[in-house]
Amino acid sequence: MRRILGAMLAFYSLFISANDQLPLDYFIKHGDYLDLQLSPDGKHLAARVRLDNKVMLGILSTEDMSIVGGVRPQNNDIIHTVTWVNNERLVFEYAEKQFSFDRPVPTGELFAMNLDGSRREMLYGYRASDEQTGSRITHKDDSLASQEVISLLENDDRYILIAEYPWDMEGNIYYNNRVKPAIISKLNIMSGRKRKVDVLPHKRSSPLATRNGQVVFMKWQDENGNFHAAYREDNDSEWINLEDAFNVGEGVIPRGLSEDEKYVYMSGFTGEEGIYTHFKLNLSTGEHSKIFEDHDTDIEQIVLDNGGLPAVGITYPGKSQYVYATEESKTSKIHKLLAEAFEGQTVAIASHTRDWKTLLVHVRSDVNPGEYYLFDSETLAARFIWANSSWIDPRLLAPMKPISVVASDGETINGYLTLPKQSNDKKPPLVVMIHGGPHQSGTRDFWDYNSETQLLASRGYAVLQVNFRGSDGYGERYKRLGYREWGGKMIDDINDSVKWAIDKEYVDGDSVCAYGASYGGYAALMSAVKEPDLYECTIGYVGIYDLQYMFTESDIPNNWGGKAYLKRVLGSDKEQLKAYSPLYHADKIKANVMLIHGSKDRRVPEINSEALSEALVEAGNPPEYLQYSQAGHGVFDEEDRRELYQGLIDFLDKNLKS
Repeated sequence: MRRILGAMLAFYSLFISANDQLPLDYFIKHGDYLDLQLSPDGKHLAARVRLDNKVMLGILSTEDMSIVGGVRPQNNDIIHTVTWVNNERLVFEYAEKQFSFDRPVPTGELFAMNLDGSRREMLYGYRASDEQTGSRITHKDDSLASQEVISLLENDDRYILIAEYPWDMEGNIYYNNRVKPAIISKLNIMSGRKRKVDVLPHKRSSPLATRNGQVVFMKWQDENGNFHAAYREDNDSEWINLEDAFNVGEGVIPRGLSEDEKYVYMSGFTGEEGIYTHFKLNLSTGEHSKIFEDHDTDIEQIVLDNGGLPAVGITYPGKSQYVYATEESKTSKIHKLLAEAFEGQTVAIASHTRDWKTLLVHVRSDVNPGEYYLFDSETLAARFIWANSSWIDPRLLAPMKPISVVASDGETINGYLTLPKQSNDKKPPLVVMIHGGPHQSGTRDFWDYNSETQLLASRGYAVLQVNFRGSDGYGERYKRLGYREWGGKMIDDINDSVKWAIDKEYVDGDSVCAYGASYGGYAALMSAVKEPDLYECTIGYVGIYDLQYMFTESDIPNNWGGKAYLKRVLGSDKEQLKAYSPLYHADKIKANVMLIHGSKDRRVPEINSEALSEALVEAGNPPEYLQYSQAGHGVFDEEDRRELYQGLIDFLDKNLKS
């Protein structure tokens, strides 16, 4: 199968090369195979597959990849999550089209079915009692809450343990803000009957349970945004703060238990830089230690060993790198073999059989949207299963080059530069593509496949992505350097990096545009405010343009810990907020402007773009404006995405290539 696919891609790549441009649809389409999971016995795969813009669940035989069952949602709903409960039965969630939004919204409802599609039931949710057949009496209750499966209850094929997170009402709409204490319940996966077991004592809390359903750890976030954890020996014991129970440092959070339940692995920060790493705690002795040797950047992903403890950490100082646990395991040995076989890519173990004989391996890179392989850990044989975004030939994409820039105040700024593959003597125009966030987990640029990066590179643009201070991934010190510097040193880092790329003669310094979404949209406009002669154009996508709107218009202040977060990262000095807001500096922007916004955006309401548009018109620099009436904080609908990205490319071509 792979040989046939490879031959087709090779043939098609010749055709594409002759035309010198990949189709726009390659980059705006959502992926086809979103994720795969092995059944405990390895005989089947659960696949979330996108077809005709719907995400459905397919159950495949691993022997011959034939389809043996599945679910196709109705009404533009999609399959959101899937979990194998045992070899025969799965539970899954929908995300539903609601309130005229273009993006499906998870509602917390839980369904179950056998692998052949039979005995399908709605187990849990706000409509659970409605699902009846004929005169059948239901024993399920409606639950105005979302759920999370926290234990599959080993040796019990009929029940699972869930955490229920009651919804909070704002106006006439319920939201899963998790501002109420979590309820622990036992749920029958055949009938949907449930029984309350416990209630956690804190708001914004989540539990960690053993395989037999004892909730022994709990973590929660207070209103100031700080994380805490507690421990108890079993469901009948009293909770004790983790620091008191085991003398661990503040901010260390439990993440998972070993298979023998003698150890818990935890995450926290270490060293002067506050690098995010993992620790192991012996529950009998209270001894705890770091799992990995020192590493320079945060652990972003882990691979567990067959005992349930981290064996491999994946980190991104530039390209992805592996950090192996100091205690070698069979899993770490296998991963080293896989890393060698797939050199130059990022290798993770996505799932495995209960006996760890068969592994589902996921491989990706800057030019590879992701591939799946079945790997036999005894024979060491790998079998190709499928590639996500299978219409893309990685050989036609442009590699990302890790870079380091010394900012004007001496701080080292890391990022990536992607140069278009077209070869000519002319230096390419540059788009600095600015990530969102900031200060939150995962809000940074990675050495990984990025459809926007590759779209721009395919159109002849160099793409600069900068992990300015305030970005995640480089330790707590670096993240905190961005506090109250949204329009200050964070913007300086971006502009210093653009000047570096020009000075190094990678790009045409007379053809530069800034582009970003959310905070990135803000930064794209603020960069043009601070360096008006550096940019020919700037594009703000769902951007914040008056920082005071974050306190008065955004949904953040209403979220748990939201007010404390804004005060921490922005401050409350109104004059400073105004000085750092592009809205009040529209007259300084020389660059041509494009604004893109969704009318149903609650995080960054459209008043931001509307107000800036008016200010730019008044300043004699009217922007191009793309408005999407059904979009929230980002455009999801493929037809709208096609219009958006074609408009973006046309705007860039007009300003940087004319």
